Amino acid sequence: ATESPFRLALLVRSGPGWSRESRAEVDLALAALAMDGKLDVFFIGDAILQLAESKDSREAELPPGYKAWSALPDLGEARVFAESSWVRRCEQLGIELCMAVEPLGFARMKRDWRRCDQVLVV
Repeated sequence: ATESPFRLALLVRSGPGWSRESRAEVDLALAALAMDGKLDVFFIGDAILQLAESKDSREAELPPGYKAWSALPDLGEARVFAESSWVRRCEQLGIELCMAVEPLGFARMKRDWRRCDQVLVV
């Protein structure tokens, strides 16, 4: 039998301000995919605003227009989730996200990340 790939859950909690911390979160996600694992990213609360299309990435010392989060699906098996209430809030405020996000209730998110092989909270 073929062993299924390792699945990592990354719980992103830092808010919308680009910082060195948010850059480290992106780097961690990219590194996880580079190791041929599967990645589930869970944006908790206002952390979803890291995906705002209009966010200026220069504050995190990244090149202008750098949208590393949106590159995840191109690099490997990555699924991205956020709390339903925050996805709705973004829609109501006209905030466009740089990638597709699956809205889930918090209890469902918690159940799903517990099914992963490893969970990292950042």
